[in-house]
Amino acid sequence: MPWTIWKTYGPFVFALLAIEFFVTFTFFMFVPFISLYLTGELGYSLLFAGVILAVRLVSQQGVMLIGGYFGDKYGHKKMMMIGFLCRGVGFAGLGLVETPIALIVMAIIGGIGGTFFSPSLKAVLVSNQPKSEHKTLFAYSNISANAGTIIGPLFGTLFSVTQFPLLSVITGLSFALMSFWIFLVPIRSIQSTTKPSLILGLTEIIHNRSFLLVVVALIPFHFIYQQLFLVYPLIGFTLTGSGGWIFTVLTLLVVACQMTVTRLSERLSMVRSIQWGYLAMALGFIPLFFHLHVITVIASLIGIALGVMLIQPTFYSYTVSQAPAERFALYIGFSNLAMAIGGALGNIVGGSLYEWLHSLQLLSIYWVIFAIFAILPIFLLQRILRTSKSPAN
Repeated sequence: MPWTIWKTYGPFVFALLAIEFFVTFTFFMFVPFISLYLTGELGYSLLFAGVILAVRLVSQQGVMLIGGYFGDKYGHKKMMMIGFLCRGVGFAGLGLVETPIALIVMAIIGGIGGTFFSPSLKAVLVSNQPKSEHKTLFAYSNISANAGTIIGPLFGTLFSVTQFPLLSVITGLSFALMSFWIFLVPIRSIQSTTKPSLILGLTEIIHNRSFLLVVVALIPFHFIYQQLFLVYPLIGFTLTGSGGWIFTVLTLLVVACQMTVTRLSERLSMVRSIQWGYLAMALGFIPLFFHLHVITVIASLIGIALGVMLIQPTFYSYTVSQAPAERFALYIGFSNLAMAIGGALGNIVGGSLYEWLHSLQLLSIYWVIFAIFAILPIFLLQRILRTSKSPAN
């Protein structure tokens, strides 16, 4: 596959996808240790560890449209370099400071780093490519990210919790190296006859009702996906004594099957691709209505993996199709509001709902609710199909 990417798209795209891999590799090598270090070595409560993780998430996903706008206005290369340096400083700082305020500040700096580099990285990946290739490129991006998600935690096992300060410094230096890597990559700027304007861009987005509907329709996807970090590991531990295999199964499915799914769904419209993705997720929950077992959990993971493979590349491809070239990063940043809202709700509601229904011995209702969450966007997206000559269709 790497040779295919190099031969088809050239070293520029290959370098960007390699960076995508190393971003997720380094992230998942480091982040699982944060709560263990804070609660174990520093003696903070689990609540405070959750606050640190939430602060990092919100400071990244919640304001990513600003990071996207800065990328469009000041240059994607510049914002990626600054973003990687910020991420490096923030993550290194989490292992070098100990007071609550200092830890919160470092979490914010690390999150802001993601705000700066993430929209620009996706924007430059497709900015000089034909629209017909956008979905395929985002599919390759999905594979790169999931490959990093698999391998990163494996390297993390080389460190113990007591070595977290050392790991944090290594992580910080890794992101600094990524900044230097971006400096060496010859990124061509997007030519524009108009001056980037945040107000003009947001006005365009607000008036694009189809795009807003699709962004809203992606909130349940991220709500469900967040349970892979919360509820699914608990279930995996209950069933097998370990929860680590949950995410490994899902990411292996995505890495192995993404391009096949992308080829098979080529003729589907944007709406149909997302609808089929949600349907696969809903069907995956059905076995869990009746019995909680390793096989039924894996069946639900297959459904979620199909949803990931159908929805994510389609959504990003659609997002940039709606944006003028000079506002790619702004639109991508705005689209991440679905992740911010869905992820936050998933963290707050998903876990507590599971605990409550589990205590009442009504766990089957939990999976019914999630199946309904997956089905609701299918009907919401029908509104776009009913819109005559909609660009989304």
